Amino acid sequence: MIKENDYHWFPMRIRHASLQRLQSLLDNLNKEKERLEKENILLDAYAPMRFIKVNMSKMDFAPYLLNYIFVRSTFTDIVSLKSNKQLFEPLRFVMHPAYDEKYNPNKEVVVIPDKRMEDYRRVTQSERDDIIFLRDPQYAAKPSQAVQIIEGDFAGVIGKIKRVRGKRCVVLTISDMQAAAIVDVHQNHLRFLTEVEIHDYGLEAVHI
Repeated sequence: MIKENDYHWFPMRIRHASLQRLQSLLDNLNKEKERLEKENILLDAYAPMRFIKVNMSKMDFAPYLLNYIFVRSTFTDIVSLKSNKQLFEPLRFVMHPAYDEKYNPNKEVVVIPDKRMEDYRRVTQSERDDIIFLRDPQYAAKPSQAVQIIEGDFAGVIGKIKRVRGKRCVVLTISDMQAAAIVDVHQNHLRFLTEVEIHDYGLEAVHI
């Protein structure tokens, strides 16, 4: 159960998503950020981008998934802000199954730890050729050895070691919807995580 007044990263769905709608939403959120800071409301938003064909004749950087955006704030503030129909109303929290103390079925809002989101942004903002987005996040979330990169541009990044396209990769699964891989990482640049580190980072489960 999340603490509603603590800051978290929330993956959020966008109703009636389109490239123009998502880009407009990101622009408006960034503009709103300064005004909200004066009201002691902290807000950040992120959507991973990649170089893709945006129409029949143009290639450009565009959001990888049109119907998802990541927002960092408190649950309480986001619920309050959603009363702004024009800016926040299209956003929907992502839910996953959970159980109460008596094992009655329930649903909880998905949140993403700051460290995991920091690693994901660091990797997906790099624009390097050896970064790929995985089309099957469920595959990326399957059990595998957790590692930390200890050398190079991504030193400190934590993920799971997997074979992707026949090469050793470090895979970052940010949620059930999105995953990215750093391709062909040398084994000497990796450190295996302990069980305690795996638990603290939140890699023992698909949902966070």
